[in-house]
Amino acid sequence: MKTFGVRDLAEFEARLAELRSILDPPTAPGEFVAYTDGACFGNPRGRGGWAAAFLLPDQWLLFGHLSSTSNNRAEALGILAALEWVPPDSKLTTRSDSELTVRQLSGRYKIKANTDIWELIQRTRLEKRIVLGAEWVRGHAGDPGNELADRLSKLGASNGAIENPDVLVVEAPPAPSELDGVVPRGEWETKFLASVRDQLRRGRALSPKQVAVIERMKNRA
Repeated sequence: MKTFGVRDLAEFEARLAELRSILDPPTAPGEFVAYTDGACFGNPRGRGGWAAAFLLPDQWLLFGHLSSTSNNRAEALGILAALEWVPPDSKLTTRSDSELTVRQLSGRYKIKANTDIWELIQRTRLEKRIVLGAEWVRGHAGDPGNELADRLSKLGASNGAIENPDVLVVEAPPAPSELDGVVPRGEWETKFLASVRDQLRRGRALSPKQVAVIERMKNRA
């Protein structure tokens, strides 16, 4: 008989309701990026925590405590939190250092365990018409968003309050030199530059088309 995870969803929903009451959730559809993570002290059956750290377009730090869970369940609840947080008809990119979670979310792995959570994930995704992308990031490799989500999930597992908010502040890295002198005009260019900046910071080369657009923006009068 399963002896852990039976209170996960009730604890998750209660915490998410609390976060909605104390934070300012987004109300308009848009493009969102969330780093997700999960932790369990004494996996399985130990105290756990889930986390979803939104850095774009605004910052929301979501995390919660689970009294008895597993690491994989906590990871999945981080994804569910991100989906629950964004408004319907939004585009959401989740970034996780759990290869299992990313492969399950993208449909490459068949879901055989924790089906209660994964059914909610799929239902929420469909009912809210979320365009969902899942990206794997290497854990503990200096990615600020991943490190933040890791700290939040462990904070949730310890059921702690934020005594020192400074440890949860993510400083934006400097703009890549390729974008020096580029000033956007209008909404499309602003979104384009935000996407390119994120791409460069993640070490991904620009396409010839992207380079051409940036050069035109640099050289116009």
